[in-house]
Amino acid sequence: MKIAIDGYELGREARGVGRVISNILMPLVDLLPKDEFMIYTKESIGKYAHPRVSERVLPSPAGYLRWQNGPLRRALKNANPDVFVATNYILPLFNAWDSVLFEYDISVISHPEWYSRKYALPRKYLIKRSLEKAKLVVTSSEFIKKEILTFFDLRPEKIKVIGFGVEDRFRRASEERVLAWKENKGLQGKKIIGYLGSLFKRRHIPSLVQAVGLLRGEFPETMLYLVGKDLSGSRPGKMARILNQEWIRWEKILPEEELPLYYSALDAFAYLSEYEGFGFPPLEALACGAPVVLMRGSSLEEVFGDVAFMVGNPEEGEIMEALRTALMDEERRAQLLHRFEQRKNQFSWQRAARELSFLLRDMKST
Repeated sequence: MKIAIDGYELGREARGVGRVISNILMPLVDLLPKDEFMIYTKESIGKYAHPRVSERVLPSPAGYLRWQNGPLRRALKNANPDVFVATNYILPLFNAWDSVLFEYDISVISHPEWYSRKYALPRKYLIKRSLEKAKLVVTSSEFIKKEILTFFDLRPEKIKVIGFGVEDRFRRASEERVLAWKENKGLQGKKIIGYLGSLFKRRHIPSLVQAVGLLRGEFPETMLYLVGKDLSGSRPGKMARILNQEWIRWEKILPEEELPLYYSALDAFAYLSEYEGFGFPPLEALACGAPVVLMRGSSLEEVFGDVAFMVGNPEEGEIMEALRTALMDEERRAQLLHRFEQRKNQFSWQRAARELSFLLRDMKST
Protein backbone atom coordinates (compact mmCIF):
# COMPACT_ATOMS: atom_id res chain seq x y z
CA MET A 1 0.00 0.00 0.00
CA LYS A 2 1.24 3.49 -0.87
CA ILE A 3 0.56 5.99 1.92
CA ALA A 4 0.95 9.72 1.21
CA ILE A 5 1.34 12.14 4.10
CA ASP A 6 0.86 15.91 4.20
CA GLY A 7 4.07 17.04 5.91
CA TYR A 8 3.66 20.79 5.43
CA GLU A 9 3.95 21.44 9.19
CA LEU A 10 7.00 19.24 9.59
CA GLY A 11 10.28 21.07 10.07
CA ARG A 12 13.51 21.09 11.98
CA GLU A 13 11.73 22.63 14.98
CA ALA A 14 8.20 21.39 14.36
CA ARG A 15 5.48 22.53 16.75
CA GLY A 16 1.78 21.77 17.10
CA VAL A 17 0.60 19.75 14.11
CA GLY A 18 4.21 19.15 13.05
CA ARG A 19 5.10 17.59 16.39
CA VAL A 20 2.10 15.28 16.27
CA ILE A 21 3.00 13.95 12.84
CA SER A 22 6.73 13.76 13.56
CA ASN A 23 6.15 11.69 16.70
CA ILE A 24 3.70 9.30 15.02
CA LEU A 25 5.49 8.86 11.71
CA MET A 26 8.54 6.73 12.45
CA PRO A 27 6.78 4.25 14.76
CA LEU A 28 4.08 4.00 12.09
CA VAL A 29 6.64 3.01 9.43
CA ASP A 30 7.88 0.16 11.61
CA LEU A 31 4.32 -0.97 12.37
CA LEU A 32 3.47 -1.24 8.66
CA PRO A 33 6.52 -3.12 7.32
CA LYS A 34 5.08 -3.84 3.86
CA ASP A 35 3.90 -0.34 3.01
CA GLU A 36 5.54 2.58 1.20
CA PHE A 37 5.39 6.11 2.64
CA MET A 38 5.62 9.36 0.70
CA ILE A 39 6.04 12.46 2.88
CA TYR A 40 5.39 15.75 1.13
CA THR A 41 7.09 18.74 2.76
CA LYS A 42 7.80 22.40 1.98
CA GLU A 43 11.46 22.14 3.05
CA SER A 44 14.12 19.46 3.23
CA ILE A 45 14.14 17.87 6.70
CA GLY A 46 16.39 14.86 6.19
CA LYS A 47 15.33 12.93 9.28
CA TYR A 48 13.17 10.25 7.70
CA ALA A 49 15.90 8.10 6.13
CA HIS A 50 14.33 4.70 5.55
CA PRO A 51 14.19 2.33 2.55
CA ARG A 52 10.37 2.59 2.42
CA VAL A 53 10.11 6.32 3.14
CA SER A 54 10.63 9.04 0.56
CA GLU A 55 10.68 12.71 1.53
CA ARG A 56 9.51 14.85 -1.37
CA VAL A 57 10.05 18.59 -1.13
CA LEU A 58 7.47 20.60 -3.06
CA PRO A 59 7.81 24.25 -4.04
CA SER A 60 6.12 26.47 -1.48
CA PRO A 61 3.95 29.32 -2.77
CA ALA A 62 2.68 31.79 -0.20
CA GLY A 63 0.32 30.09 2.24
CA TYR A 64 -0.76 26.56 3.04
CA LEU A 65 -3.94 26.53 0.94
CA ARG A 66 -2.02 27.39 -2.22
CA TRP A 67 0.61 24.75 -1.46
CA GLN A 68 -2.03 22.12 -0.69
CA ASN A 69 -4.18 22.78 -3.76
CA GLY A 70 -1.23 23.40 -6.10
CA PRO A 71 2.05 21.48 -5.67
CA LEU A 72 0.67 18.89 -3.24
CA ARG A 73 -2.41 18.05 -5.28
CA ARG A 74 -0.35 17.69 -8.47
CA ALA A 75 2.13 15.41 -6.65
CA LEU A 76 -0.69 13.24 -5.31
CA LYS A 77 -2.22 12.98 -8.76
CA ASN A 78 1.09 11.73 -10.15
CA ALA A 79 1.74 9.30 -7.27
CA ASN A 80 -1.86 8.05 -6.99
CA PRO A 81 -1.54 6.79 -3.37
CA ASP A 82 -3.83 4.17 -1.90
CA VAL A 83 -4.34 6.37 1.19
CA PHE A 84 -3.75 10.05 1.80
CA VAL A 85 -3.18 11.13 5.43
CA ALA A 86 -4.30 14.76 5.68
CA THR A 87 -2.61 16.03 8.82
CA ASN A 88 -3.64 19.69 8.86
CA TYR A 89 -7.42 20.00 9.39
CA ILE A 90 -8.55 20.09 5.73
CA LEU A 91 -8.37 18.15 2.47
CA PRO A 92 -7.46 19.55 -0.94
CA LEU A 93 -10.51 20.98 -2.67
CA PHE A 94 -10.45 18.24 -5.32
CA ASN A 95 -9.49 15.13 -3.40
CA ALA A 96 -9.72 11.83 -5.30
CA TRP A 97 -8.06 9.59 -2.70
CA ASP A 98 -9.24 7.59 0.29
CA SER A 99 -8.25 9.93 3.10
CA VAL A 100 -7.62 9.93 6.83
CA LEU A 101 -8.22 13.46 8.10
CA PHE A 102 -6.70 14.73 11.37
CA GLU A 103 -9.11 17.22 12.96
CA TYR A 104 -7.58 18.59 16.17
CA ASP A 105 -10.42 20.98 17.02
CA ILE A 106 -13.29 22.86 15.36
CA SER A 107 -13.18 26.05 17.42
CA VAL A 108 -13.57 28.16 14.28
CA ILE A 109 -17.03 26.59 13.93
CA SER A 110 -18.12 26.26 17.55
CA HIS A 111 -16.70 29.68 18.51
CA PRO A 112 -16.51 31.85 15.37
CA GLU A 113 -16.47 34.95 17.60
CA TRP A 114 -12.82 34.17 18.37
CA TYR A 115 -11.84 34.69 14.74
CA SER A 116 -12.12 37.34 12.08
CA ARG A 117 -14.98 36.92 9.62
CA LYS A 118 -12.47 36.86 6.77
CA TYR A 119 -10.78 33.78 8.31
CA ALA A 120 -13.83 32.01 9.77
CA LEU A 121 -16.15 31.86 6.74
CA PRO A 122 -13.83 30.07 4.28
CA ARG A 123 -12.42 27.88 7.05
CA LYS A 124 -15.91 26.72 8.02
CA TYR A 125 -16.63 25.73 4.42
CA LEU A 126 -13.32 23.90 4.03
CA ILE A 127 -13.68 21.96 7.29
CA LYS A 128 -17.26 20.96 6.50
CA ARG A 129 -16.31 19.76 3.02
CA SER A 130 -13.25 17.90 4.35
CA LEU A 131 -15.13 16.11 7.13
CA GLU A 132 -17.73 14.93 4.65
CA LYS A 133 -15.20 13.78 2.01
CA ALA A 134 -12.75 11.98 4.33
CA LYS A 135 -13.10 8.24 4.74
CA LEU A 136 -11.98 8.44 8.38
CA VAL A 137 -11.55 11.37 10.78
CA VAL A 138 -9.00 11.18 13.61
CA THR A 139 -9.21 13.43 16.65
CA SER A 140 -7.52 13.36 20.03
CA SER A 141 -10.42 13.57 22.50
CA GLU A 142 -14.03 12.53 22.97
CA PHE A 143 -14.79 16.22 23.49
CA ILE A 144 -13.83 17.10 19.91
CA LYS A 145 -15.61 14.02 18.54
CA LYS A 146 -18.79 15.14 20.31
CA GLU A 147 -18.39 18.68 18.93
CA ILE A 148 -17.98 17.37 15.38
CA LEU A 149 -21.12 15.26 15.72
CA THR A 150 -23.01 18.25 17.14
CA PHE A 151 -22.25 20.48 14.17
CA PHE A 152 -22.08 17.93 11.33
CA ASP A 153 -24.24 15.04 10.21
CA LEU A 154 -21.58 12.32 10.25
CA ARG A 155 -21.67 8.68 11.27
CA PRO A 156 -20.13 8.37 14.77
CA GLU A 157 -18.08 5.35 13.67
CA LYS A 158 -16.35 7.52 11.05
CA ILE A 159 -14.64 9.51 13.82
CA LYS A 160 -11.82 7.75 15.68
CA VAL A 161 -10.28 9.06 18.89
CA ILE A 162 -6.53 8.56 19.25
CA GLY A 163 -5.00 10.14 22.34
CA PHE A 164 -1.60 11.76 21.88
CA GLY A 165 1.67 11.20 23.73
CA VAL A 166 4.47 13.02 25.49
CA GLU A 167 8.08 12.87 24.31
CA ASP A 168 10.67 11.15 26.52
CA ARG A 169 12.65 14.38 26.85
CA PHE A 170 9.92 15.78 29.10
CA ARG A 171 10.95 14.47 32.49
CA ARG A 172 12.00 16.08 35.75
CA ALA A 173 15.47 17.60 35.51
CA SER A 174 17.96 17.15 38.35
CA GLU A 175 17.85 19.67 41.19
CA GLU A 176 21.39 20.73 40.31
CA ARG A 177 20.41 21.61 36.74
CA VAL A 178 17.20 23.33 37.84
CA LEU A 179 19.02 25.47 40.40
CA ALA A 180 21.66 26.44 37.84
CA TRP A 181 18.96 27.37 35.30
CA LYS A 182 17.05 29.44 37.87
CA GLU A 183 20.22 31.21 38.91
CA ASN A 184 21.01 32.01 35.30
CA LYS A 185 17.51 33.48 34.94
CA GLY A 186 17.68 35.38 38.21
CA LEU A 187 14.85 33.35 39.76
CA GLN A 188 16.49 32.14 42.98
CA GLY A 189 14.14 32.04 45.96
CA LYS A 190 10.99 32.57 43.88
CA LYS A 191 7.77 30.60 43.83
CA ILE A 192 7.17 30.32 40.08
CA ILE A 193 3.78 29.88 38.44
CA GLY A 194 4.18 29.14 34.74
CA TYR A 195 2.15 29.32 31.56
CA LEU A 196 3.29 28.21 28.11
CA GLY A 197 1.34 28.57 24.87
CA SER A 198 0.01 31.22 22.53
CA LEU A 199 -1.80 34.00 24.39
CA PHE A 200 -5.39 33.63 23.21
CA LYS A 201 -8.45 35.30 24.72
CA ARG A 202 -9.92 31.92 25.58
CA ARG A 203 -6.94 31.19 27.86
CA HIS A 204 -7.75 34.09 30.19
CA ILE A 205 -4.28 35.51 30.77
CA PRO A 206 -5.61 38.76 32.41
CA SER A 207 -7.52 36.68 34.99
CA LEU A 208 -4.39 34.65 35.70
CA VAL A 209 -2.39 37.85 36.21
CA GLN A 210 -5.01 39.19 38.65
CA ALA A 211 -5.09 35.88 40.55
CA VAL A 212 -1.32 35.79 40.96
CA GLY A 213 -1.43 39.43 42.06
CA LEU A 214 -3.89 38.46 44.81
CA LEU A 215 -1.71 35.51 45.80
CA ARG A 216 1.30 37.77 46.18
CA GLY A 217 -0.48 39.49 49.06
CA GLU A 218 0.15 36.32 51.03
CA PHE A 219 3.25 35.06 49.24
CA PRO A 220 5.19 38.08 47.94
CA GLU A 221 7.96 35.86 46.53
CA THR A 222 5.50 34.45 43.96
CA MET A 223 6.04 35.36 40.32
CA LEU A 224 4.39 34.54 37.00
CA TYR A 225 6.53 33.26 34.13
CA LEU A 226 4.73 33.24 30.76
CA VAL A 227 6.07 31.87 27.49
CA GLY A 228 4.15 32.50 24.30
CA LYS A 229 3.28 34.90 21.51
CA ASP A 230 0.38 37.33 21.89
CA LEU A 231 -2.33 36.11 19.50
CA SER A 232 -5.22 37.50 21.55
CA GLY A 233 -6.24 39.99 18.89
CA SER A 234 -6.44 42.76 21.49
CA ARG A 235 -5.42 46.34 20.78
CA PRO A 236 -1.69 46.70 20.04
CA GLY A 237 0.28 46.89 23.27
CA LYS A 238 -2.62 45.93 25.54
CA MET A 239 -1.17 42.56 26.55
CA ALA A 240 2.26 44.13 27.07
CA ARG A 241 0.70 46.65 29.46
CA ILE A 242 -1.12 43.90 31.38
CA LEU A 243 2.13 41.97 31.76
CA ASN A 244 4.29 44.98 32.53
CA GLN A 245 4.86 44.24 36.24
CA GLU A 246 8.08 43.53 38.06
CA TRP A 247 6.85 40.13 39.25
CA ILE A 248 5.96 38.93 35.72
CA ARG A 249 8.46 37.50 33.25
CA TRP A 250 7.21 37.20 29.66
CA GLU A 251 9.18 35.60 26.86
CA LYS A 252 7.77 35.01 23.39
CA ILE A 253 9.67 31.73 23.00
CA LEU A 254 12.13 29.45 24.78
CA PRO A 255 14.65 27.16 23.03
CA GLU A 256 13.25 23.64 22.74
CA GLU A 257 16.14 22.22 24.78
CA GLU A 258 15.23 24.49 27.71
CA LEU A 259 11.59 23.44 27.99
CA PRO A 260 12.14 20.47 30.38
CA LEU A 261 14.17 22.78 32.64
CA TYR A 262 11.48 25.45 32.47
CA TYR A 263 8.73 23.02 33.51
CA SER A 264 10.94 21.42 36.18
CA ALA A 265 11.60 24.84 37.75
CA LEU A 266 7.90 25.63 38.22
CA ASP A 267 6.05 25.34 41.50
CA ALA A 268 2.78 25.20 39.56
CA PHE A 269 1.62 25.46 35.95
CA ALA A 270 -1.61 27.27 35.05
CA TYR A 271 -3.49 26.74 31.78
CA LEU A 272 -6.92 28.32 32.12
CA SER A 273 -8.26 27.54 28.67
CA GLU A 274 -11.95 27.15 28.03
CA TYR A 275 -11.37 25.25 24.79
CA GLU A 276 -8.66 22.75 23.83
CA GLY A 277 -8.55 19.73 21.57
CA PHE A 278 -5.99 17.99 23.78
CA GLY A 279 -3.52 20.13 25.72
CA PHE A 280 0.22 19.48 25.28
CA PRO A 281 1.59 22.10 27.75
CA PRO A 282 -0.22 20.63 30.80
CA LEU A 283 0.94 17.17 29.79
CA GLU A 284 4.54 18.30 29.44
CA ALA A 285 4.39 20.13 32.79
CA LEU A 286 3.04 17.04 34.57
CA ALA A 287 5.72 14.86 32.96
CA CYS A 288 8.32 17.23 34.44
CA GLY A 289 6.77 17.07 37.92
CA ALA A 290 4.90 20.41 37.98
CA PRO A 291 1.33 20.33 39.36
CA VAL A 292 -1.18 21.91 36.97
CA VAL A 293 -4.19 24.18 37.44
CA LEU A 294 -6.74 23.87 34.64
CA MET A 295 -10.26 24.99 33.82
CA ARG A 296 -13.13 22.52 33.62
CA GLY A 297 -14.69 21.77 30.26
CA SER A 298 -13.30 20.93 26.84
CA SER A 299 -10.72 18.17 26.57
CA LEU A 300 -8.68 19.37 29.56
CA GLU A 301 -11.14 17.95 32.07
CA GLU A 302 -11.50 14.75 30.04
CA VAL A 303 -7.77 14.11 29.71
CA PHE A 304 -6.41 15.59 32.97
CA GLY A 305 -9.38 15.93 35.32
CA ASP A 306 -8.13 13.36 37.83
CA VAL A 307 -4.51 14.61 37.88
CA ALA A 308 -5.03 18.38 38.04
CA PHE A 309 -6.34 21.15 40.27
CA MET A 310 -9.48 22.32 38.46
CA VAL A 311 -11.40 25.63 38.46
CA GLY A 312 -14.93 26.12 37.19
CA ASN A 313 -14.62 29.56 35.66
CA PRO A 314 -12.01 32.27 35.00
CA GLU A 315 -12.78 34.27 38.14
CA GLU A 316 -9.59 35.54 39.79
CA GLY A 317 -10.64 34.60 43.33
CA GLU A 318 -11.30 30.97 42.38
CA ILE A 319 -8.07 30.82 40.37
CA MET A 320 -6.12 32.28 43.28
CA GLU A 321 -7.49 29.64 45.68
CA ALA A 322 -6.60 26.82 43.26
CA LEU A 323 -3.08 28.20 42.83
CA ARG A 324 -2.71 28.58 46.58
CA THR A 325 -3.71 24.94 47.08
CA ALA A 326 -1.36 23.81 44.32
CA LEU A 327 1.53 25.64 46.00
CA MET A 328 0.85 24.80 49.63
CA ASP A 329 -1.02 21.48 49.90
CA GLU A 330 1.92 19.11 49.70
CA GLU A 331 -0.19 16.00 50.25
CA ARG A 332 -2.61 16.87 47.45
CA ARG A 333 0.25 17.84 45.10
CA ALA A 334 1.99 14.53 45.72
CA GLN A 335 -1.25 12.60 45.26
CA LEU A 336 -2.01 14.15 41.86
CA LEU A 337 1.54 13.80 40.58
CA HIS A 338 1.67 10.16 41.74
CA ARG A 339 -1.62 9.48 39.96
CA PHE A 340 -0.19 10.98 36.79
CA GLU A 341 2.90 8.77 37.03
CA GLN A 342 0.59 5.76 37.26
CA ARG A 343 -1.22 6.90 34.10
CA LYS A 344 1.79 8.21 32.20
CA ASN A 345 2.15 5.13 30.00
CA GLN A 346 -1.15 5.91 28.31
CA PHE A 347 0.41 9.11 26.89
CA SER A 348 2.49 7.17 24.39
CA TRP A 349 3.32 8.07 20.80
CA GLN A 350 4.04 4.39 20.13
CA ARG A 351 0.47 3.56 21.21
CA ALA A 352 -0.94 6.40 19.07
CA ALA A 353 1.00 5.14 16.04
CA ARG A 354 -0.19 1.59 16.67
CA GLU A 355 -3.84 2.69 16.78
CA LEU A 356 -3.39 4.62 13.53
CA SER A 357 -1.73 1.58 11.93
CA PHE A 358 -4.84 -0.50 12.75
CA LEU A 359 -7.04 2.07 10.99
CA LEU A 360 -4.80 2.08 7.92
CA ARG A 361 -4.75 -1.74 7.78
CA ASP A 362 -8.55 -1.78 7.93
CA MET A 363 -8.70 0.70 5.04
CA LYS A 364 -6.38 -1.55 3.05
CA SER A 365 -8.67 -4.55 3.53
CA THR A 366 -11.88 -2.74 2.54
